[in-house]
Amino acid sequence: MGYTGSIPDTAARRHDWMARMACRDMDPDLFIDRATEHEARLICAVRCPVRAECLANVKRLEAGVARDRRDGVVAGLTGPERWRLDADAPGHSDKPALVFTGEAPNCGTYTALLRHLWLGERVDPGCWSNEVRRDRLNRAHLATKRQEDVAAINAEAS
Repeated sequence: MGYTGSIPDTAARRHDWMARMACRDMDPDLFIDRATEHEARLICAVRCPVRAECLANVKRLEAGVARDRRDGVVAGLTGPERWRLDADAPGHSDKPALVFTGEAPNCGTYTALLRHLWLGERVDPGCWSNEVRRDRLNRAHLATKRQEDVAAINAEAS
């Protein structure tokens, strides 16, 4: 086959980054289900090569959107977290938006993790290890609560 003289189309497209998302071929339920929230965060914040583009896209799409209109984990942040960090979103009269100004919060805290994720920074290992600990404690608490609820239901039924 000979040279045709045509130039290949190499122009960048607006959403070309989406082809490189770490979540592209994964089950979407992983990012919606509260029980798998930590795993979804890990995929977004640690394994995704285009998290910055995803974060910029979700910030643009959800700017000013109400809390109940934000679902799942996107760019490592849950819907309520993205709402809490969006100063233009409605409903901040009783709980003001979280704004990161001045000195950064101590790494290892939940606020520091949110700061890293919202600003597109590399997540400090201390923040991840504490996030893992918080996730385990939350799961253990929920499991205990479920057992107590089942025991209470069984006691009422007897």
